[in-house]
Amino acid sequence: MKLAALLLLFFAGCGYQFAGGSLPADVRLLKLPLAVNMTTEPLLENILAVPLTAVLARQQAVELVESGPEAVLQATITDYYVDPTSYDSNDRISVFRATLKVHFALKRQDGKLLWQGDLQRQQTYRAAVDKNQQEDLESVAIESMARDIADDLLYRLVTRF
Repeated sequence: MKLAALLLLFFAGCGYQFAGGSLPADVRLLKLPLAVNMTTEPLLENILAVPLTAVLARQQAVELVESGPEAVLQATITDYYVDPTSYDSNDRISVFRATLKVHFALKRQDGKLLWQGDLQRQQTYRAAVDKNQQEDLESVAIESMARDIADDLLYRLVTRF
């Protein structure tokens, strides 16, 4: 009984909820152009496009379109960087932390701003001696951050920002 009560309190107070909301009622047709990448890291805009398109395409109240949208969701990747966070006994980097920041602006077709916000995610990953393996680990971290940002964006949009 105590365990059930504790679980209920935990899940009720964790801050996460399933949202039944949607975008503003008059926004059904949405355009999602490729993000603008303001960083020096190549192809971030392509990596971010996959989860953003996926989470928005799953919304029944919204249809992604290329022409004739009622609103446009613009994304700008404002920052991406990697910092070492741990070192081994030989003073070599053992863990990195990547940070990805994205600015979003939801505007009606006439240019009226409906919402804007910044989302940021961080991901740690192990360092590797092999350069190719290191790049693979970083790519996995970037993809994870992109998925998390897409989920965060959807949460903000459907809970009325």
